[in-house]
Amino acid sequence: MIEEIPIAKLDPRQIKQLESADEVAKANPNYALEIYGAILKQNQGCLELRQKLRDLQLKKLQGSTKGLSGILTKVTSAPFMFRGKGDKDPEGTIAKAEGLLEKSPANVLAHQMLAEGSSILGMVNTVVFAYETIRKIQPKDIKNLKQLGNAYLDAGDSDMAIKTGNTIRQINPNDGDAEDLLKRASVAVAMNKGKWEESEDYRAQLKDESEAQSLEQASKTVNDSKSLEDLIRQTYQKVEEEPDNLNHYRQLSDYYQRYGDLQNAIAWIQEARKQEGGQGDVSLEEKERQLTLEYYDQSIEAWEKACNDNPDDPNAQTSLEEAKNHKQVYQKTQLESLVQRYPNDYGNRYELGLLLFENGSYDDALPHFQLAQRNAKVRLNAILYLGRSYSRKGFHDLAVEQFTSLKNEIQIMDERKKEAIYELGCCFEAMGSPEKAIEEYKLVYSADISFRDVSEKINAFYEQKS
Repeated sequence: MIEEIPIAKLDPRQIKQLESADEVAKANPNYALEIYGAILKQNQGCLELRQKLRDLQLKKLQGSTKGLSGILTKVTSAPFMFRGKGDKDPEGTIAKAEGLLEKSPANVLAHQMLAEGSSILGMVNTVVFAYETIRKIQPKDIKNLKQLGNAYLDAGDSDMAIKTGNTIRQINPNDGDAEDLLKRASVAVAMNKGKWEESEDYRAQLKDESEAQSLEQASKTVNDSKSLEDLIRQTYQKVEEEPDNLNHYRQLSDYYQRYGDLQNAIAWIQEARKQEGGQGDVSLEEKERQLTLEYYDQSIEAWEKACNDNPDDPNAQTSLEEAKNHKQVYQKTQLESLVQRYPNDYGNRYELGLLLFENGSYDDALPHFQLAQRNAKVRLNAILYLGRSYSRKGFHDLAVEQFTSLKNEIQIMDERKKEAIYELGCCFEAMGSPEKAIEEYKLVYSADISFRDVSEKINAFYEQKS
């Protein structure tokens, strides 16, 4: 591992050399480049210096071309027979990349090599810089954009990962990797990748006084005879002893969920999914999704309380809207991914249709409700929302067909049947058939006088008659 440091942390003598080089960089770029390169060789973790070097290299190259488009003609790839071997000598790989970039600053493969070596050494921001430089040279290179998005996630910059994912989607709206990137980035925004990842030694984290107190409090609800802290310590030890046993990860997640620490609950499920046996485990994927939605709901509830307590606080209202939007984006991304991967899972289609309906995207919702009718568990609800989608679009005749079908199929006057009959009445009213509408409203009124505004509609009808 190499620590990434700013220029200010270099040897004072080197800093003075750099300052002198900066002063003459415009008049004598070759001299400045020589100084930058020499000091960088001794301090590979100095990203600020590498940025300064690259900026001057590209400026010098641009001066002899017609911009970055002209730079592409100077790219060479022959020296890269050794790509993919950076794990054996990452520092040597970086040195070779810089040597090639000295001759050809727009060599895309050299930048990729820099990213490869830097990634192995844990220089996450340097990885981002390498892929960002490629983006300047080849802005529509989707493969590079995907690598850049993942690099931003590794560096902890979830917002930029989301922006990068959206850029990919603009180029290719159907790119599944972009959707996956956006999903992971949206989760990272919400949970900041989990508290347990912030410490190299998890057991040391448990020694933190405030953490210990919280766990002690939670233990009372979990087990009267044994503290939750002990349970977590024991289970974590089991993970270390049996890292392939996914049950231990599930148990840790469960303990944290009971405590109310949803960030750690999600993080341990994510860790389980990284294991060989967990990569294709659908139950783990669903568990992560449910925990994440619970986290969003928890956040929304907290901000709603903040808004109620401080109605004049604009920041609270903004945060509430952001929390709701994050949840919505996450849900949509997740469900679209599930539908794409499992097109015959009609339960997922119903959920996606419902989300689209609530967002007012009736055209997009329609095909999902139509297909969702094949699932017996959601069939009746799918018919109801299919009718509602038609109705909201103004296709009242098509909506009547769906509501009538549902009305006839449901034998008892439950909430769903009342909804169907009421919606049927609304359609007749919109179609200019008040007599038909009132007959439907009467059916609901006779069963439940308090249902929606049906009492007002009935009272208005008889007042008009008299």
